Amino acid sequence: MLFRSAIFLASALSLADAAPGPSPDTDAAAAAATTVPCSTIDFSPVATMVASNLPACKCTPGDSCWPSTQIWSHFNATVSGALIKTTPIVISCYPGPQQNAAQCQNADNNWSDPYFQASQPLGLSYPTNITCLPINATAGQTPGTCTLGTNPVYAVNAVNNNQVAAAVLFAELFNIRLVIKTTGHDILGRSDGYGSLELWLHNYNNGALFQSKYTSSSGCTKSTWTGAAIVLNGPGHQWHDVNPVAAANNVVVVGGGTPSVSSMGGWMQGGGHGPATHSYGLGADQVLEAEIVLWNGTVITASVCKNTDIFFATRGGGPSSYGVVVSTTIKAWPNPESVQVQHLAIGALTANTSSLFDAVTAIFNGMPDAMDAGYTGYGTWSIASPTPLFATFTAGYVHGIYMFNATQQQAQAAWAPLRAKLAQYNSTLFVSETYVSYSDYWSFYNVESGVEPSAGVTSALGSRLFDRAAVNNTAGLRDMIGVIAGAPTEFTSNSVEFVSGGQVFRDASDPNSGVLPACRKSYFNNIVARGWAPGSPQATIDATYHDITYNKVAAMKAQAPDTGAYMNEADRMDPDYQTDFYGSNYAKLLSIKQRYDPLGVFYCPTCVGSSAFKPDSTGRLCRTS
Repeated sequence: MLFRSAIFLASALSLADAAPGPSPDTDAAAAAATTVPCSTIDFSPVATMVASNLPACKCTPGDSCWPSTQIWSHFNATVSGALIKTTPIVISCYPGPQQNAAQCQNADNNWSDPYFQASQPLGLSYPTNITCLPINATAGQTPGTCTLGTNPVYAVNAVNNNQVAAAVLFAELFNIRLVIKTTGHDILGRSDGYGSLELWLHNYNNGALFQSKYTSSSGCTKSTWTGAAIVLNGPGHQWHDVNPVAAANNVVVVGGGTPSVSSMGGWMQGGGHGPATHSYGLGADQVLEAEIVLWNGTVITASVCKNTDIFFATRGGGPSSYGVVVSTTIKAWPNPESVQVQHLAIGALTANTSSLFDAVTAIFNGMPDAMDAGYTGYGTWSIASPTPLFATFTAGYVHGIYMFNATQQQAQAAWAPLRAKLAQYNSTLFVSETYVSYSDYWSFYNVESGVEPSAGVTSALGSRLFDRAAVNNTAGLRDMIGVIAGAPTEFTSNSVEFVSGGQVFRDASDPNSGVLPACRKSYFNNIVARGWAPGSPQATIDATYHDITYNKVAAMKAQAPDTGAYMNEADRMDPDYQTDFYGSNYAKLLSIKQRYDPLGVFYCPTCVGSSAFKPDSTGRLCRTS
């Protein structure tokens, strides 16, 4: 440990003497490109020396191994002042030297804005825990205490590969837990980490370059893709950055349904679905090549020609496990000439929701055929939605599904079998079926999909993929729907993602895909979620998580035992995550992880290789063996 620390310290001191940086207490909005070229340093002898004698636990503040203030200052110089000493987003609302009424009001006003959350080192659209809530003084709210909790202690606002490499090396050399974060979209707690160093990639965005015909950066000629492509220089690209480039060149990229999602973080590396997935494939399947920073600072290119094992792992094998993806080249598809959208709204006319359950069962049962005919899209259903699903209905089902390159008559005909099934419930349910036509993908996307949901909301959720076998068991399906609907007092919500089939199934032949194999046969994903009131006791929160895992998700697993879960929207408490998130790929992915990250620098909960670590009673990350 001392030897590894000395290597870094010598490097940091030499740079600090030449060009001292600002204090790490300063938020650096961006950093200069002049940094120590860590990617040129060979640290493999260090790995060989320490691999057999790794520390039992990661270092945390207060431990004797935790870097001194001077070392953090030297590290800040190494990354050209990009080091941030983190504080809770709403620290300005709480008593202390940073209390500021105007800043507190601003944080409270913007708390639900995903772009505001993404712009903060510790901002999370879907936090798994919140230690400090914003305070609305005008509403009479009074602050209590505010701590970092499990949030990272420092963050590196990296905007180039050298800064990324320096952060990874620092975490390795000083045995500090490393957290990788781009945007605020995080359901599984991957962006948390007690006593950790965060590699914050949100501002690393050097532009998107359109190629009318894909050209490999390394001269690789093995790719079968002959269409257009877009090179994304920097992991900070959100889809609202990429979509305009695609639209300007009259092509379509497979991106997230909400524009604030990151293009190459956990979304892509976990599979990645969006409005164009059924027609063009999963987000992971779009990657033609990737640039990756490894644990020792080395930067490699992965493609069908070189480093094919980590190429496989990066394309759907989970994030934060093998290296830091800093650039990708993705497929760009032809823009469809028309999009036909069906809006379906079903509302329960009485307090008896039995007919609603029957209708949802019929839709689940019939959607594989509708999707094979070309339909894809998203839906929501609940028997007690916290807000109306439409009009004044809080018990009902709504969806927006659509077909590319079809006429409205074809769209209506494809729905005919399900229309006939739903007709029998007209006396107990309100049913509305309408259609809208769009001239191309982007006019459709901007109206129907590119809307941001509220951020900063806590909930417990879980999901399951459904194949034909699962929905063909109608009796079991009807019973399951009754379970996952929950009691009216639980205000449970369910979201359905009819985005698989089509190209997702056809891409099963791709040997370079690390995506969960069950995705290649499952038509849709159902997410069940429950929340709790701000300030609820921990016992209430724990009981809600338990209900999601062991009642509602368990019911879906029983109905669809041979599938799995889309990891980016799955149950963070899933005891079977290795099987449910990775399936038969797990053993291969683990071997790739061990090859490219022999010291366990990269870690996140439920990610590949995470079973090698477990938090102790203090929250410190410790090795299990």
